[in-house]
Amino acid sequence: LAAHGEDAMTIAERAVGPAVVVLDISGRLVLGDGDTALKEAVSSRLLKGQRVVLNMAEVSYVDSAGLGVLVGTFLAAKNQGGGVKLLNPSKRLHDLLSMARLLKVVDICESEAHALESFGVAPS
Repeated sequence: LAAHGEDAMTIAERAVGPAVVVLDISGRLVLGDGDTALKEAVSSRLLKGQRVVLNMAEVSYVDSAGLGVLVGTFLAAKNQGGGVKLLNPSKRLHDLLSMARLLKVVDICESEAHALESFGVAPS
């Protein structure tokens, strides 16, 4: 088991055009370590009118609090008329979303190019 602080969640931001940002997330998305940071990172971009792609390729673990933040993020975006796409979820995360019947809530894209195109941005 990883000691607290190991594999802590980090968020790296990449602007893709004026209205789309990719958040490359790594580490563990768990209660008390990342859940609040992710929520704040996404909501601040949505308030600026940006659309967000959450790249989960380097996320090692998501607990129920992390799952709740992801779902809440998508619902908040929908309510604000914004857009959020999920990219590269682990098989475990995809299975969790499927079992909880949340695949209709969370918009998963197969590739970054597909996510960007869905927001009207040509991939570089």
